Amino acid sequence: MKGVVLAAGYGSRLLPFTSFRPKHLLPVAGKPILMHSLEYIRDVLDINEIIIVVGYQRSAIMDYFKTGEDLGLDVSYVVQHTNHPRGLAAAVSLVENQINTDFALLLGDNLFSANLKKVIDLHFETNATGTLHIEEHPNPQRFGVVEIDGDNVISVEEKPANPKSNYVITGFYVFSPTIFNMISGLKPSARGEYELSDAIQELINNNYSVKAAQIEGWRQDIGYPEDLLSVNKHYLSDVTHAVKGDVQTSQINPPVYIAKGSKVVNSVIGPYAMIEEGVEISDSEIINSVVLEKSTINRSVIRDSVIGTNSIVKGLKAHSLKVGDYSDIANGTV
Repeated sequence: MKGVVLAAGYGSRLLPFTSFRPKHLLPVAGKPILMHSLEYIRDVLDINEIIIVVGYQRSAIMDYFKTGEDLGLDVSYVVQHTNHPRGLAAAVSLVENQINTDFALLLGDNLFSANLKKVIDLHFETNATGTLHIEEHPNPQRFGVVEIDGDNVISVEEKPANPKSNYVITGFYVFSPTIFNMISGLKPSARGEYELSDAIQELINNNYSVKAAQIEGWRQDIGYPEDLLSVNKHYLSDVTHAVKGDVQTSQINPPVYIAKGSKVVNSVIGPYAMIEEGVEISDSEIINSVVLEKSTINRSVIRDSVIGTNSIVKGLKAHSLKVGDYSDIANGTV
């Protein structure tokens, strides 16, 4: 079985942090988002052959992961060019020539703690054509909404004004190659995209079996800067607490991640702080924040914030601050 990861998006909602990097390389607890996804596919799903659909700043992703050999994976790439039709279904269609059996599909900006191997197991146990991981959501109209009867999917609708249920599709699916036949007959939606939810509905319309599985565990769609803070909390709490940098006369309140090559002097760090390599922090307090590589923070109190690469923050008290890469902010309160 192959895994397909969609990682072509620009990440406009994560600006300014995606101006110089694809969002899939933004860090979570010391590793890029996409690294967490690939390790999850390898370790939880037990899949070693992965196709990544890349687009925006694709060379950065391809140079980082290469063939996947260092991860014990066989990684290949398919490019979704800017002039290619838009939408998840359009992206999935690009891998058709490399798929000849059932495959797992993961959206590269979603991270999971749930054991999604159970979704794959249900797919094969029921001989389904498509199987979706779903969850209940208080605002289902923002997502693909699923109407179910037991574990059978009756209907799927993308971002409906009047949802038929509170169940929504997350970023994980299992399909047979039949899905490509459904995609080939699609027309663009009202928003000009080829919707994967429409292709799933076509499976249902053509009497193919589509199943749904709700698996306990958190799921984080990383679409906004505050989502980086949220998912860092999950990983720091569940998996990673590490102090690898040079820490002097400072108070560390776990859980935190302080990368090798960083320096912290006379400061309070944490809880839920991630400090990347090359960062220098002095006489400051950093709580529930992400500080990207090679930045400098001095005489500042930073909470619930994301500080971009190669930025300088001095004499600042800030809450919910988003500082873009290569910024210089001094002496103020935000």
